[in-house]
Amino acid sequence: MDINKEIINIYKEIVEIRRNLHMYPELGYEEVETPKKIEKLLKEMGIETESNIGGNGIVGYLNRGKRGKTIALRADFDALPIQEKNKISYSSKNNGKMHACGHDGHTAILLGAAKLLSKQKEELQGEIRFLFQPAEEKAPVGGALAMIEDGAIDDVDRILGLHIWPTLEKNKIFFKKGAEMASSDPLKIKIYGVSSHASEPENGIDSTLIGAQVLNNLQTIISRNIGPLESGVITIGKFTSGKAYNVISDEAILEGTVRTLNAKTKTKIKNKIYDVVQGICSAHGAKCEIEYTDGYTPVVVNEDVFEELRNSIIKNIGKDFFKELESPFLGGEDFGRYLEKVPGALVFLGSKDGNSYPLHHPNFNFDENIMKLGVKFFITSVKSLLNN
Repeated sequence: MDINKEIINIYKEIVEIRRNLHMYPELGYEEVETPKKIEKLLKEMGIETESNIGGNGIVGYLNRGKRGKTIALRADFDALPIQEKNKISYSSKNNGKMHACGHDGHTAILLGAAKLLSKQKEELQGEIRFLFQPAEEKAPVGGALAMIEDGAIDDVDRILGLHIWPTLEKNKIFFKKGAEMASSDPLKIKIYGVSSHASEPENGIDSTLIGAQVLNNLQTIISRNIGPLESGVITIGKFTSGKAYNVISDEAILEGTVRTLNAKTKTKIKNKIYDVVQGICSAHGAKCEIEYTDGYTPVVVNEDVFEELRNSIIKNIGKDFFKELESPFLGGEDFGRYLEKVPGALVFLGSKDGNSYPLHHPNFNFDENIMKLGVKFFITSVKSLLNN
């Protein structure tokens, strides 16, 4: 099979799939029509399917049970609650919903790979499992965990995922050994003071003032407790307190996120958050509640899989298409859940150009030509891993 020619032959179909998904985005846990479309296309390829895996997920099986290795390929298909601003023929028709993280592209790429792999099923020395996952954007739980619990990666030897990335060089594949993306833990702090009139602060306990001190001191955890060569972020994105301009507020709520690349750093930060918040509140006579939720785990690429994939890309696609990622991203991705169970890798498909907008932006889009490289990556990687 001339893989480049075959990809060109189905490219128009891949684009049509992507644009259809883009026009009709569905949010996590609300995906109804999207999985139906995916399953229909898989069945037309002669691929066995199971639906309602991990909620609204779809799993396709090629050569199910065939002797040899089992390789899983994953794409996510949920959208975001964003009003699209792109002026394009295929912009979102679902008000307030948009594919602003490339999931429509991920799904179209994997469906393209599935179609071409299905034409070679007799030549493949093992099973290919196609995981179409819902609810990746629904942190802190996400759809991966439910897919795993429903058996999506049982008996899988390797798992691969792909993510379009607008800050990386277009039409190149990036990944690295070890941690690529961070854990993503939600944090909520409630501070309980005592209300009083603004002119009599001595009769109250000012939760707004205490909250401000907590906000400032949380940042010292990173600057004074975490080594300069370690990675960690504490961001408070929401701070609410008070109901009137002339009243000392009796309650303040701070909400944010903690990002780390390993369990040791996470534990250190988590413990210091409790120390800082409880210490400041105690000093002011206030009470507090801290809700620290263990969210997405870090995305950690297996070293053996890194070597296998790098060698495969250089041999089967070309050395110019492989770029080793220089440093991790502190964004979160629930693909890390799979990598806790099965050796594998998440690769980044660069889409940067002069008009690139960041992920989760209402103007996010990408050059659809990069999907050809995504399809080729999946096909060549599967073959290489099966024969390795």
